[in-house]
Amino acid sequence: MHGQNFFLNQPLAIEKDFLLSLIPNIILGYQQKNFSSAENILQKAQGKIEMQANAAQSFGADVFPVVLDISGPIVKYSSWYYLGTQDMISILRRLDANPTVSGIILNIDSGGGMVSGTAELTHTIKNLSKPTIAYTGGYMCSAAMDIASGANIRMANPYADLIGSIGTMLSYQDFSKMFEKWGAPIYEIYAPQSTEKNKEFRDLQSGDPKAYEQRLKEMTADFISRMEENLEETLKDDGHVMKGKTYTPEQALSVGLINEIGTLEDALAKF
Repeated sequence: MHGQNFFLNQPLAIEKDFLLSLIPNIILGYQQKNFSSAENILQKAQGKIEMQANAAQSFGADVFPVVLDISGPIVKYSSWYYLGTQDMISILRRLDANPTVSGIILNIDSGGGMVSGTAELTHTIKNLSKPTIAYTGGYMCSAAMDIASGANIRMANPYADLIGSIGTMLSYQDFSKMFEKWGAPIYEIYAPQSTEKNKEFRDLQSGDPKAYEQRLKEMTADFISRMEENLEETLKDDGHVMKGKTYTPEQALSVGLINEIGTLEDALAKF
């Protein structure tokens, strides 16, 4: 199932620097019309898994671990260049039902992304029957950290970038003045019964962020609660970990965001 992803004016669980780095690529993709279709993105991900299976079988392995790459922004639907969480869920369920798969490694390099769809993927990972390892050699932040929390073990390469960033934000852009400058004024008329329709954004446009702050507060409370539950055996709250701080691999190990430091080969060796 494929749908539309939105990054502007939507709640995000993402590192701000990572978000800003994505925008030029997304704009360029639209300009050059070189985005992959959802079907091609899914086919590419499945092709990588098939290559792993073929390689393992060529060496005579009856069972073998599978690596699923989770890189770039976390999006709900496969689009642009990225595999969506909905398709990841389908892939993981098939792997979980495959008797030749001994374990699953989530190879993560992401600064986060959309709130929508993330908790569902985390729940799916947590309830897989196969053993799982979340590994990063780069970034494992925000929505990506949420996803990693569902795995049985979390590992990071000693040279990985950043881990953590537990929290949510809104990146809000008001284009109305730009459209008016172009001679396209925007008119919004609401039915008298629709006093609550789009109220969060209308309040935000008028300079009052309280309603949206409350929405983000509730989303973040859900995020934190899930992290506390999933990491309860290792988490050592330093007073900052649940407030959006990011950590180096050694620091992440000390606060319990990860269980081990090692290479992808070390992770594969566990299976």
